[in-house]
Amino acid sequence: MKLLRRVPHPSRRTALVLCAVAALVAVFGWAYLAFAVAPRDDATGSPRQQAAVDAATHATIAILSYGSDTVDSDLERASDLLTGSFADYYSSFTRDVVIPAAKEKKIDTSATVVGKAITEFSEDRAAVLVFLNQSTKTVDVAEPTTTSTTVRIEMERHGTTWLVAKFDPA
Repeated sequence: MKLLRRVPHPSRRTALVLCAVAALVAVFGWAYLAFAVAPRDDATGSPRQQAAVDAATHATIAILSYGSDTVDSDLERASDLLTGSFADYYSSFTRDVVIPAAKEKKIDTSATVVGKAITEFSEDRAAVLVFLNQSTKTVDVAEPTTTSTTVRIEMERHGTTWLVAKFDPA
């Protein structure tokens, strides 16, 4: 008796080949997306973004909070958190306008951050929106006046430190 070899039906063979090809495409597609397209953790990972947001939040409070008796040292500490042309502007504006007014009118002001969001991010630059309430008291008005505002802050990374390069109230 002659043994007959069983030959798979052409549609079964085609289905097996198509399944194998689909599996290979899926593996290569996953590898491409995971390694070529996905953002690098060291450039846009959440710890770096969080560091930029935290630095912007801290700087906003420092820039907008001072006491009439401590205004010189308060704003000097804030200036350490700034860079570039904004640092130059802030230095002259606080020296010429803010410090004299704070001392003369006994202005005490404090900022409280109520929300924050990162809007742009790269390895060395970030843009952060900070939502805040600012309470101000003067010698003429004993009851604090509270205002709410939003500030768009551009941050630059210098080494491991994020500094304010631009500060735009919205």
